[in-house]
Amino acid sequence: MKSWEAASLQSGPANADDSDLSARAGFVAVTGSRDIDRETARHLFEQHLASLLHQGRTWVLAGARGIDQWAIEWLREHNEVCWVVVPYTLNDQPRSTLTWLEQADRVVELRLPKRKSAGAFRNRYLVDQAQVVFGFWSGKGGSTIKTLRSALRRRREVHGIPLAGAKATD
Repeated sequence: MKSWEAASLQSGPANADDSDLSARAGFVAVTGSRDIDRETARHLFEQHLASLLHQGRTWVLAGARGIDQWAIEWLREHNEVCWVVVPYTLNDQPRSTLTWLEQADRVVELRLPKRKSAGAFRNRYLVDQAQVVFGFWSGKGGSTIKTLRSALRRRREVHGIPLAGAKATD
């Protein structure tokens, strides 16, 4: 991990040069189902994300297991810039996530109150940052479809990729 940032949805971004939360040029958010195997995820990334590589983009992810975990690994292998946004602090993240969080160029800690809604606020932050949002969706309810709907309401470019035949759940 090369840098760290604390942010708050109530008081705005942490850095003075981040003057607003409107979509940042070149930012792409990736979200998706938790229980997806590495091979399936990597195949989906090659199909749907490879054309966006090596264009100076910044990729923002939630840092959870599944799609987020495999996307960080895949993107870093391609020397892409990855930011991970966590709802609380880095210290509050499960130990099992620390390995891939350390691969990120920046971890943004939202430092939200510990409530069930913190994940939804984190996902809103991802959408607010990105011009383009990719959601790898299992077809079941959950945060992936809610994030995609939020991105549509904010008039982002949205790509909802179904996980047809994949063993995945939100």
